[in-house]
Amino acid sequence: EHCAEGGFDGIELQCSHSSIVRGFLSPATNRRTDAYGGSLENRARLLIEIVAAVRAVIGNRLALGVRICGDEMIEHGTTIDDAVRVAELVEATGQVDYINTSIGVATASLFMIEASMHIPPGYAMFIPSAIRKAVDLPVVGVGRFKDPLQAERALAEGQCDLVGVVRGQIADAEFAAKARAGATDETRLCLSCNQECVGRMGLNRWLGCIENPRTGREAEYVQMSPTKPAPRDVMIVGAGPAGLQAAIASARQGHRVTVYEKEAQAGGQVRLAASVPNRAEFGDMIRNQLTECRRLGVEIVHGVGVWPGLVEEKQPDHVIVATGAEPNRPWWVPGDADNVADVTEVLSGAAQPFGDVVVVDEIGFHHATSVAEVLADRGCNVEIVTPGMVVGQDLGITLDMENWWIRATDKGITQTTDLVPMGLEGRELTLLHHPTGQNLTRTPDWVVLAVPPNPVEWLFHDLRAAGVSVERVGDCVAPRRAHAAVVDGERAGLAIA
Repeated sequence: EHCAEGGFDGIELQCSHSSIVRGFLSPATNRRTDAYGGSLENRARLLIEIVAAVRAVIGNRLALGVRICGDEMIEHGTTIDDAVRVAELVEATGQVDYINTSIGVATASLFMIEASMHIPPGYAMFIPSAIRKAVDLPVVGVGRFKDPLQAERALAEGQCDLVGVVRGQIADAEFAAKARAGATDETRLCLSCNQECVGRMGLNRWLGCIENPRTGREAEYVQMSPTKPAPRDVMIVGAGPAGLQAAIASARQGHRVTVYEKEAQAGGQVRLAASVPNRAEFGDMIRNQLTECRRLGVEIVHGVGVWPGLVEEKQPDHVIVATGAEPNRPWWVPGDADNVADVTEVLSGAAQPFGDVVVVDEIGFHHATSVAEVLADRGCNVEIVTPGMVVGQDLGITLDMENWWIRATDKGITQTTDLVPMGLEGRELTLLHHPTGQNLTRTPDWVVLAVPPNPVEWLFHDLRAAGVSVERVGDCVAPRRAHAAVVDGERAGLAIA
């Protein structure tokens, strides 16, 4: 009734992954022996009664949809055959306008509900496809629709009647409008990284997007003056996510922007992150930014390192330094150790570990797990050690943990927790088991470090000391994740007066 009074066009009953109604529908959780348990028809009784009750209240004022789970992916759980039968029962009420679909269950197969880039796009389309063959109601398909072309293909092939896109519209609020206009090459593609949308919501924080700095921060930007400043010549040092976003924001304001990148390719740390198994889509972040830079006329100069003399020669009105971070050797690593490498050195090919490898995880995210997979795929025997209670602790926030455990088991990667590195002498690595105070040792051929890096900040300080109008963004301020770099870049580009 409140929805009707509030002017909503419809109501959808959530009866899938995290709903008590799903608990009734599932043979794995419904152990009742009364009229609401046993046969599928009995297990669906509560759903059918809810549908009737809601329709009685809203009448024909609002559309009414039901979202059901097509496969719980757990032992003795709901299967696709069960889901088809539930859809038929829902349609038989004559009171429902459409059926939405889902996959997985929040208590056991959570990584399938809002799958990350480790799961292929369109992975759940077998569900609406099967249901659509059994009912005449419109059926919604969901499950990592990255771009409008993929969605259009699903419709054209008859896999579903409607497409549900949430994360794609968080990444690009104009996803649907660009699809309608045929501007699909301008769509900012969702990475399915889950870092700032699913991850932030899981922490009870407002949602964001790793590559869209304005998502969740709309109030910050709506206050801005619509009047653009006088055009300036802007030099940006570094073509990672921070530098490219600064270039985009500056160019939108009408400034003349040139980006200098010492490497042959743009991307910085993101380019390396996208080089590991099942994470190639992370590179879409840089591709999206480069597409926008080209559209805005940003010039990018590759193979040129910037020093104060070049800035003096070019005489820009403003400089934004986005020089990133560099590997850090912890105190316990001897200066002459030749069997120690940073994650970035391994991924770039500068180091080639072999044999038995210990990966030290002091970041708690994809850094250690990604390089471990790369090395395991090359035939190395890999153990990840961490001072924390779990390897890759923040993978749980992005729903990557369960899938990581599956992959790690398949690849023979060992994970050991509560170990603090205390010293390395030759091949002997000393580790403190901090719960007991016991010293343990390993004798790997190589040690790979996934530890916080150091900011590359000398250029910023030199330019500021010389009186240059300069700002810094991204990891050269403090090493953080890509989203912080993008937000830094957006703010710095817009702040140029």
